[in-house]
Amino acid sequence: MNGLMRAYANAWSEAGADNLARLVHAVEAPDRLKTSQDNVPVALKHDYVQSIASLTRFGELQQELLQIGNQLPWTQGNMKMPDSFKGRFAYVELAGPRGIIANNAVSFGLYLQQRDVIYPSHWHSAVEDYLVISGTAMWQIDDGDFAPRPPGSHILHASSQPHATTTLAEPLLAMWFWQGDIRDSTYRIVGIDA
Repeated sequence: MNGLMRAYANAWSEAGADNLARLVHAVEAPDRLKTSQDNVPVALKHDYVQSIASLTRFGELQQELLQIGNQLPWTQGNMKMPDSFKGRFAYVELAGPRGIIANNAVSFGLYLQQRDVIYPSHWHSAVEDYLVISGTAMWQIDDGDFAPRPPGSHILHASSQPHATTTLAEPLLAMWFWQGDIRDSTYRIVGIDA
């Protein structure tokens, strides 16, 4: 786990997010994961493997994810989702209120989205920063046009700012970081009641 946290922080550093990298390095990671089961949803397994295989920009992270990625407690959470999105994404909270590393000030982890999927417009109170590590996806902020974001791209979402993500031929693997009001209870998908 410590190796994964170091690789996670170094990937942010390579992408020019030094403040976040320092914060990640400051979090004390457990030496071992508490789970040994494969938690990546079956429908996403092929896309996860493809994402790791194509992760060329961040080699250290690739090696760590190859070693322990399937042992991480991937989940789809318990938020209300449209049927077209259910089962087609997964995330793991490395640190945060429900994370492998308990932390109530920030939340960060990994996000996987299957190919040819629309993550509909949504918002939350937390300020969110994404770093694309594998797969070029289309990102929308507010009501703007969707724009391609290749690996190495940073996408910043302000508090309560609507945003959406569409994958095309490639699955998306990204790192995310929440700060500010990180309560899940503020999460909303546009057009769906909480």
